[in-house]
Amino acid sequence: MASCKDGFKRVAQIGIVVRDIEEALDFWCKLLKIERPRVIETEEWEKTRATYKGVPTRGRAKLAFIELDNVAIELIQPIDGPSTWESQLNAHGQGVHHIAFVVEDIDGCVKELENFGGVREQEGLFEGGRYLYADLLKTLGVRIELLQFFK
Repeated sequence: MASCKDGFKRVAQIGIVVRDIEEALDFWCKLLKIERPRVIETEEWEKTRATYKGVPTRGRAKLAFIELDNVAIELIQPIDGPSTWESQLNAHGQGVHHIAFVVEDIDGCVKELENFGGVREQEGLFEGGRYLYADLLKTLGVRIELLQFFK
């Protein structure tokens, strides 16, 4: 049986959706006085097996991770296919999309989130792990991303 016994103890990142990742990076790098991180693109569906609202999706994005001492800021520019990022950008414009927690057991922890009104929104694989977004906008005012790294 899946469990979330270790809970949500480590915030890994704050995700922000943007229309233009290069422009957003210009701003953040000047503000934080940091070197520009590289921009990556998420993989094709054959590698990510991404689903959005239970339906397979390409759901691709450009990503940049600004690593700070205590947390990362993840900038996300949707580029292809339906996704939670594209939905947020179209409905609300640029802004905070999620708070991400590193967990040991996504399946157990998503059950905890569902107990608080969370709804699975998007999930998939990335190199070295798995992610899942739960929509808790009605109860907490934010999405929660769960990150599980393979051992």
